[in-house]
Amino acid sequence: MPYASVMTGSHTTCWTIVRGAAAGRAGDRRQFAERYLGVVRAYLIARWRGTPLIQELDDAIQEVFVESFRPGGALERVDAERASAGFRGFLLGVVRNVARRIEQRQGRGRQVPAEATPANGADETLSRVFDRAWARTVMREAAARQRERAAGAPDAEQRVELLRLRFHEDLPIRRIAELWGADPEALHREYARARREFRAALTDVVAFHHPGAPAAIDAECVELVRLLGE
Repeated sequence: MPYASVMTGSHTTCWTIVRGAAAGRAGDRRQFAERYLGVVRAYLIARWRGTPLIQELDDAIQEVFVESFRPGGALERVDAERASAGFRGFLLGVVRNVARRIEQRQGRGRQVPAEATPANGADETLSRVFDRAWARTVMREAAARQRERAAGAPDAEQRVELLRLRFHEDLPIRRIAELWGADPEALHREYARARREFRAALTDVVAFHHPGAPAAIDAECVELVRLLGE
């Protein structure tokens, strides 16, 4: 999904999209579903992998969004919860509640044995799965934001490619310098600049998902990087 299709203004945050979706605006509902579909899917797959419940995956994903959008549903209630939990925690709560409801429903119908549903002690592990999926989503958005900012500027576009080769292809800077016929020391300086540009893009994306004071946004950036390093 193009980054600009969501980050439409300097004051737009996830709560802007949530309020629009809760009010029934089709565009905001579409953006909400597109943006968080991958995170919801990753959590449910991890929760139900290897059990008969995995057959309920698509219906469960649909139920998460029905629960979010229905009158009196999760998105209409979120403002009251907003001060005590960030949006990531709110969404995890919605997905977990839907999953438990389906497990209980299937269990009553004796279609799923009790041992096929996650034990209570698995919740913490599943939360980490959700958090890591969230972190990957945010990092992809940050990379898209950096590419958007670099468009039409050859030097900036080259720095985006430098990061791709370094992190996705796992090439050392010296090897990239050989391939490009560049001075390694100069390329190290460009690499440092590319990392600063990515951090600026990441800060923008995190501010969308996790609006708040700069210190809180910085802390969330650090936490997302830590999650991906686990």
